[in-house]
Amino acid sequence: MRQRELPAVLAALSGACLWGIIWYPLNALEARGVSGLWTTFLSFTIIGVVFLGPVLISWRRGNCPLSPLPLALLLVFGGLTNLLFFLALTETSVVRALMFFYLSPVWNLMLGRLTQGQPLTLRKLVVVGVGLAGATILLGAYDLALFTWNRGDTFALLSGLCFAISIIGLQMSPMTPAWALTSLHWLGTAFMAFLGLLILRPDPPSLATWPTWLPLLLLFAFANQATASLCILFALTRLES
Repeated sequence: MRQRELPAVLAALSGACLWGIIWYPLNALEARGVSGLWTTFLSFTIIGVVFLGPVLISWRRGNCPLSPLPLALLLVFGGLTNLLFFLALTETSVVRALMFFYLSPVWNLMLGRLTQGQPLTLRKLVVVGVGLAGATILLGAYDLALFTWNRGDTFALLSGLCFAISIIGLQMSPMTPAWALTSLHWLGTAFMAFLGLLILRPDPPSLATWPTWLPLLLLFAFANQATASLCILFALTRLES
């Protein structure tokens, strides 16, 4: 590892750790009457709107170029990444959700090869092999009698795939600041969660009990999700896929 990559590596590790513990605030909010879908919509709407102003100002000054295709990839697939992962945590175990989501480097390598002709080095092939071996062991696929699969596993796997697709949008926007791309990612998540609310219609959180859940929601939005997303996208703009 080169010395100049150290900040990006530390940022990636910090972001991964924050993502690894999101089940705790999600469960705490669920216990207070805020479902996972409502948590997703409210938290990402809040942080997305807060950062939207600086994005628009930077764009008008010419410091934040936005192209239609990368923008669409980030809004749609970046949004689905978070939404599907949060839903996965409500449907399967934390270990399985994290395992299937973190297969995203496998899809990233394949998509990078298909869309950009990136070389498949030995190190990258080892990453693919380790990821697939871990998934095989976790699933019990080496013994059909032990094999299990559930809806949450599907959500987590699709979340990782969507994340890999959204990275393509990130790589197509080298001149756009990482914080601005992160903000678009948040707005995409809020929009996808809004569609989910329209379709599934879960009960909304009680306004009468907002003192019990709103502070935790704000803490989750800014201290966990905003920080994790900024760390991860900072790392992705500075590390090789």
